[in-house]
Amino acid sequence: MSFAVLALSVAGAGVLGLALTGAAVALLPLPPFGRALALLVGLVATVAAMGVASNRVTARAIRAEYGDDVAGEAHEPGEADDRPGPGHGLG
Repeated sequence: MSFAVLALSVAGAGVLGLALTGAAVALLPLPPFGRALALLVGLVATVAAMGVASNRVTARAIRAEYGDDVAGEAHEPGEADDRPGPGHGLG
């Protein structure tokens, strides 16, 4: 995974969200206040979609780099698991 993949996925989510928002605002028969509200909802949804895309790509890159362990879950020596480590006498 690279920064380019992250940038393309976030940009793609943003472009798709803005395209859908623009189409909805242009095509829905709404009064001006309704169009403004649809635009606001579309922009918020676009930012949320970009955040989700960024989070997923980043999480996938971290898993690819460091394995399936969740960050912050340190294993204590002697803790019962099936992985070799300093607490198992194999490391």
